[in-house]
Amino acid sequence: MRWRVAPGARPPFVYDRVRDVAATRAGEAISNARRLQSVEQWLHLDVERALNSALAQHRATELATSWYYQTMHLTVTLLVLLWVYRCRARLYRPARNALVAVNALALLVFWAFPVAPPRLVPGSAFVDSAVVTGVAARSTTLTPDVFAAMPSLHVAWATWVVLQVLGGTRHRWARGLASAHLLLTCVIVLATANHYVLDVAGGAGLCLLVQRGVGRWPPSDVSFGHGEPARGGGRRPDREAAGVRLARERPPRDVGAPG
Repeated sequence: MRWRVAPGARPPFVYDRVRDVAATRAGEAISNARRLQSVEQWLHLDVERALNSALAQHRATELATSWYYQTMHLTVTLLVLLWVYRCRARLYRPARNALVAVNALALLVFWAFPVAPPRLVPGSAFVDSAVVTGVAARSTTLTPDVFAAMPSLHVAWATWVVLQVLGGTRHRWARGLASAHLLLTCVIVLATANHYVLDVAGGAGLCLLVQRGVGRWPPSDVSFGHGEPARGGGRRPDREAAGVRLARERPPRDVGAPG
């Protein structure tokens, strides 16, 4: 994970401290990474090497995916958060709380269980795409927590984006873009040798659990500005409003007049 910051700025204090502590445990992080590799091989999930080798054969694609990895996770997340704040105010607080909780819990895992990404495990022969394309040198970043592979915050944030879009709009194009962003992020973090399949699963699972516990689970059928359906035809607020309107328009009857 890499933080994009302005010159002279500093990353969040907690992340900075976690990064410094984890940097002193390189041996533990590499050992944990080897354990993850062994588990993936046993489960036949170790697709990272094949994806990384295929990506290394296509320079233009490798360059594009490296920039996507560096920039889009933060950009898309902030844009969706701003959209929820301005256009879906009732969803903003749970969405914000879920995002904060995801990051806080991920920091605890980084501290307790440092994991080196595939590109930093000695003898693994992975290609560091961001380095060979020069993207790492050209992007304005501070030194990241290089042992924060588990869980993948890129995937956790992309999962958060999908949940907010699914819960906030019915537009197919918006839902499709959010889903495509999640899928692209999952493939790119593996192909660029930044994460393992288990990291991807960990990031998505963390976000789903947090959204369920802290935030508001997005409904399967989203509607805005409509009342609940009622028997007898029409929505209840519509029928009640129509009844009030008819009562106002109908002249009062005289007492004792024939019905």
